[in-house]
Amino acid sequence: MSIEFLQSLNGLNRGPFRDWLDRLDHEPRIAWYPSAGEDFRDLMYLHPGFRELSPAAQPEPAAPSIFLHSDYFPWKSSRFLDSRWLYRDHRTHISVKAVEELPRLDLPLDPGIVHFPEGSSATGRVLFMQLEVNSDPLGCFSVPLIYAFVENAALCATRMLPHQARVSHIVHVRSGGGLCGGGYTNGACLLQSLERLQCELFISDGHLQHRSGDDRALALFPNLAGPQASLLDPIRMLPGTSWSHHGDVSWHRCSPAGKT
Repeated sequence: MSIEFLQSLNGLNRGPFRDWLDRLDHEPRIAWYPSAGEDFRDLMYLHPGFRELSPAAQPEPAAPSIFLHSDYFPWKSSRFLDSRWLYRDHRTHISVKAVEELPRLDLPLDPGIVHFPEGSSATGRVLFMQLEVNSDPLGCFSVPLIYAFVENAALCATRMLPHQARVSHIVHVRSGGGLCGGGYTNGACLLQSLERLQCELFISDGHLQHRSGDDRALALFPNLAGPQASLLDPIRMLPGTSWSHHGDVSWHRCSPAGKT
């Protein structure tokens, strides 16, 4: 279950994340952004206010209650999280209001999947953050977010699937595009886990062709292999210039394989 997965990330900590978990009165809805790098646009594009500004062609699943970003983050000289500001421009400010270090996740970094298997000082760390977003069109709102500095396929195979985590939203934008250390996979291998993760909404910029790293991930983590969820007709499209500059981004409702 999602709560079991999140509790496994918290471990024995008795800090802000435990407090957040203790206040939950429902099964958490997790939005997962693999290979997120320093991108936090998903916080805005999955906000309930955005669907009012840009209505989808079909009914949209309920918004997430917590965000999970993952990236093994091999950069040696990054200033990411050196200050409380994650992002600032003339329309949007994103700041860290509280941060807690969770137990480490030292997951595999296979040279057949990633370009820099030595990682960095960030790799293996896990942070829980309470973020504040100030957006001209959406207003001011708070967001709980976990950032796991780990490789995506390893996180899914060794933590998410064994705990039967339910991931309501998955964001596949600029994955393997070189912005966050690159690699030999673009995340296509994770498509085979959509059904078991019970993904309801899959957001992608369309680069889903298998690469050598996807085959390596499936060989290294056989539990990733499974039926690929059907993708219904897109319910929303966003020009690539508004997000990834890597192709238009489409919102897809997911259904189990063989069903529409």
